Amino acid sequence: MSKAKLRGPHPPAPAKPLEPWLAGKRAARLVVLAAVVALALLPFTGKAYHVDDPLFIWAGKHIATQPLDPYGFPVNWYGYTLPMSDVTKNPPLTSYYIAAAAGLAGFGERAMHLAFLLPAIVVILGTYLLAEKLCARPLLAALFTLTTPVFLASSTTVMSDTMMLAWWILATYLWVTGLESDSWWRLAVAGLCIALSALSKYFGMTLIPLLLLYTILKRRRLDAAAAYLILPALILLAYQWGTHRLYGRGLLLDAASYATDAPNQWGRMSPGKVLVGLAFTGGCIGVAWIVALWPVRPKPWIGAAAVAIAVTLGVGATHSIGSFVLGPHDGVLGLTATFMGLFTAGGLCLLGAAIAMMAKKADAETFLLGLWILGAFAFATVINWSTNGRSILPMAPAAAILLMRWIERGAKGQPPPSWRGLTACVAAAAVLSLSVAWADMGLADSARRAARDIHAKYGGKGGKLWFEGHWGFQYYMEALGAKAIDPKTSQFVPGDFIVVPENNTNITPPPKAWTRLVETVEFPSSRGIATMNYGAGLYSDAFGPLPYAFGPVPKERYTIYEVAAPAAK
Repeated sequence: MSKAKLRGPHPPAPAKPLEPWLAGKRAARLVVLAAVVALALLPFTGKAYHVDDPLFIWAGKHIATQPLDPYGFPVNWYGYTLPMSDVTKNPPLTSYYIAAAAGLAGFGERAMHLAFLLPAIVVILGTYLLAEKLCARPLLAALFTLTTPVFLASSTTVMSDTMMLAWWILATYLWVTGLESDSWWRLAVAGLCIALSALSKYFGMTLIPLLLLYTILKRRRLDAAAAYLILPALILLAYQWGTHRLYGRGLLLDAASYATDAPNQWGRMSPGKVLVGLAFTGGCIGVAWIVALWPVRPKPWIGAAAVAIAVTLGVGATHSIGSFVLGPHDGVLGLTATFMGLFTAGGLCLLGAAIAMMAKKADAETFLLGLWILGAFAFATVINWSTNGRSILPMAPAAAILLMRWIERGAKGQPPPSWRGLTACVAAAAVLSLSVAWADMGLADSARRAARDIHAKYGGKGGKLWFEGHWGFQYYMEALGAKAIDPKTSQFVPGDFIVVPENNTNITPPPKAWTRLVETVEFPSSRGIATMNYGAGLYSDAFGPLPYAFGPVPKERYTIYEVAAPAAK
């Protein structure tokens, strides 16, 4: 494709940087940023495998021996054994990365988390490079992205989210600069990065329409550069065909069907679901959304406060959000209601800033960032089967960059915030985000500790040790030799033991007719902040309407039963 065909209007040069740190030293900034990311995440490299981590690890182990059949093995994840191709709703690129990293250092937790430092660093460096083109405070944009609770929490897992976002950021940066410089190779590599993002997590395919629209707005027509978006579309069609040959159906469309058809307790378009989506947006972005109120007149501050108070009082009075009833297990109702109001106001501020920017400044870059944010919100809130932090994560870099552009626009007669004030905001965001990530690590580690202690006590008593529940607890129980219960195939005999975790998924206590309660044991998880209990559901709103919650976090409880009589058929 000739250079002439790619020519189009070029944007004005970005404003002179307003940040005093390492001014004029781009390479030094990138090195410092990479070091900061590594320092922030190194304390979490011993974190136990958590939530969906085992699915990616198991696929990686299988790929190490059968690389052409990534999902050709059985797994018990929903309480009964199914082919992995029926269970997983993620593409295999992350598991291929896991297999490659394990070939060098093994499948241990520390080795895997160290390997996943790389995509986290790429996200932050890519955010900085993209922000250089789109705002005058690229370093602050990168630091705000790093210090969102959802980024730090997601970067301490071995799931596909940070990997997907790393390829997403690279693709967007290469596409923006490729259009600017009429570079065919940048556009081609950007197309490849889109495909790699989608093969890490299917949400990455939404970059195709997003960048297509950006190209049309930038060039004021359907430009020849858009032809490079055919490349990722062809790669995804090949993936759909290949998985259909392997597993009897294409996994790309299968995942899309699951995301839209799976039942949801809130309802797809209910006010409660939208409220939860706004709360997840505000909570997952953390302190950054406060920047949205910085350059505006008093009315938006009053509006945000009114929303926060109204939601707090409404939730506190009704003890519910939509169809979700807050019960005793949700802890202190007042705290849940207060943070529901605060996070909802935060989500509205961020979305409001995006919409206002698009309404008042109709340039292609503003629409790129605004639609990026609104698209992620729509997917997490309306389309996906569950609102969760992992679905909010893709908007974090766009939110940080757009907020920098928002304060640069400012308000008439009002000076922009000082870099010192913004730095203090970043510091507060870092404290919050590290605290949330640390609490999530405490929850993950408690399951590993529970598996080891329970197996040490009951695993050598003659009978088999069975368990219900999944996530990290399943990974460690199976690694120790315990068996996951499958009602269709499991056969129990007197003397066997059954472990049932309270805070887990797909659990059903065994019938009293042929079991007896032995004991209930408790393991501490985190202090002061909850991520998957106490009204919080960072990984799924099925566990609560907040991404994280504050208060006295209950201990994790495990009930042990002994098979006392032959099990009923």
